[in-house]
Amino acid sequence: MASDGSLPATAGGPARGYVPLSEYGVVGDCRTAALVAADGAIDWLCLPAFDSGAVFCRILDAERGGYLAITEVDADIGPRPVAQSYLPGTAIPRTDVALAEGTLRVTDAMPTAHLRGAPADMPGPCVVRRIEAIAPIDPATGVCRFAVRLKVTPDYARGAARVEASARGVVAACGTGHVALAVDSGHAGDWTLDASGTAVLVCALKAGEAMTLALGWTDDVARTDGADDLLTALARDWEPELAATRRFWEEWSARTRYAGPYREAVVRAAVTLKLLTYAPTGAMVAAATTSLPERIGGERNWDYRYTWARDGAFAASALAMAGHTEEAEAFVAWVLDYACAVDPVIHPLYTVRGSRRTPESELPHLDGYRASRPVRVGNGAVEHLQLDITGELFGCVAQVYLGEGAPVPSPRLMDFVASAADEVCARWSLPDQGIWEVRSASQHFVYSKVMCWSALDRAIALAERVGRAGAVVDRWRAVADMIRADVEARGIDPDTGAFKMSYESAHGLDAATLMASLVGFVAPTDPRAVATTSEVERRLTDARGLVFRYRGFDDGVGGAEGTFMLVSFWLAENLALLGRQDDAAGLLEKLAAHAGPTGVLCEMVDGDTGQMLGNLPQAFSHVGLIRTAIRLARADGEDGR
Repeated sequence: MASDGSLPATAGGPARGYVPLSEYGVVGDCRTAALVAADGAIDWLCLPAFDSGAVFCRILDAERGGYLAITEVDADIGPRPVAQSYLPGTAIPRTDVALAEGTLRVTDAMPTAHLRGAPADMPGPCVVRRIEAIAPIDPATGVCRFAVRLKVTPDYARGAARVEASARGVVAACGTGHVALAVDSGHAGDWTLDASGTAVLVCALKAGEAMTLALGWTDDVARTDGADDLLTALARDWEPELAATRRFWEEWSARTRYAGPYREAVVRAAVTLKLLTYAPTGAMVAAATTSLPERIGGERNWDYRYTWARDGAFAASALAMAGHTEEAEAFVAWVLDYACAVDPVIHPLYTVRGSRRTPESELPHLDGYRASRPVRVGNGAVEHLQLDITGELFGCVAQVYLGEGAPVPSPRLMDFVASAADEVCARWSLPDQGIWEVRSASQHFVYSKVMCWSALDRAIALAERVGRAGAVVDRWRAVADMIRADVEARGIDPDTGAFKMSYESAHGLDAATLMASLVGFVAPTDPRAVATTSEVERRLTDARGLVFRYRGFDDGVGGAEGTFMLVSFWLAENLALLGRQDDAAGLLEKLAAHAGPTGVLCEMVDGDTGQMLGNLPQAFSHVGLIRTAIRLARADGEDGR
């Protein structure tokens, strides 16, 4: 057993156990994403979209969940991880693994033809895996023998796949579609099925020799030859498409407008946020997974494969700050065309296609990551009142449409801004569930009030940008002044001078109020901002200096959680604004170091073990890294844009 309590990550199959979350890379195509472990196994994949049912879910149940893995030939024992990293500037992870007879290099990509405007010759998302034998190879045989194992478990392993194997490949019927895996013609062979329905292919490669596997999806279940057509489409020469996919990511990354000291980390964070976009609509999901725990063995396990107005706005703003304005504009268009196309009121979260139907349920048949139950799908926060979300959304709109050279917002967008600002005026004084989506009684959270003020502040600036003025804008300004006065009267701890968590809490502290100085509610050197930063450092940090969201507050969920990466980055931003650049840089580097070799961040960090916790990859965390790096670059006079 590893020092963090996880089972060894050196075996494949049911005996392998759970891999530390820092040992995963992510591959995606801006429709869905797969998690690739350091031993080369794909342990998580939803098809055909982020919020579809999972066909691989071994990360949530080591015994029942499906996967695509490489193992030894004679036993279901996986390889030893050697190294894992991304091809520079891409979303293509490369994983080296060692077997008894040699070393393999596994390169995974999801083709991007649909993102490049190229003809769509595949019916759905596809994972292309190139396996190359590299030194050392067993000198006695001159080849590395290994097995490819495919276990498909439809609908989070609630259903059983009907699997057929032949020399052409493997097809698994999943009810709503088919998963198929084909091997290039030079290495095709006879697949076998074991008692569990896992398909197995024995392979052998000489040093320098490579083979390609392609796994795809089709929802064409009406025609009996739909699966055959998919196999035919997968059995092709993938080299031109893989080269084009690599160029796509390299060219996209090269447009990242950040030249400061953390460029590599910023580019990786930007690529990760891009991976969390859903290209067909412009939505951005909060994470690619569900139910990875906030504390090992605990019940704080949530489904983040949806688009939160807040998370998406933060992510889109961060991409725009880094120079990728197209994604931010696409997200704003998603709000207009999908989320608020019928109901103009902004709600907390939606599916990637704009539906509010995300009923929350539990999957009791799954053990959960390292016995962290329950496993949940859907998210009940859709029914919450969260008053801050218009503030984050308008912050994104302002990031895109204000400033020198920015495009002019359309009349349709400005009509939406006006409607949403009026809604803020009508509801800002209500209690709500807040940014942390508490499941206890609603309160008057200070962060929510500050973000209502921020929403009106940005709405006024946008209206002035297009020449709109008059009584409506004057009313927004008057309400913004009322909110400020209310927070100053009821939201300050008289003993410390810091912002409180809520009006109801006498001395409660919420790390979210670090945003007050970052959105301009107060100046960074305002005594209340300084006091808040000081109190967060004193009362909410762990031994590593990372920040908890809050302590001693009953949020209605129960159980402990780790330190939260986003608010830790917010602390770093505040330190930079106070002239403490070395402290801010040190905190940024501590946070980034938790990512492991791939640079992909989860939501939280375990204060005892230092292991990452929560869903993966978490948009919030990569947003924080980009913002903090840019903030530091500006403070140091570097080129942060």
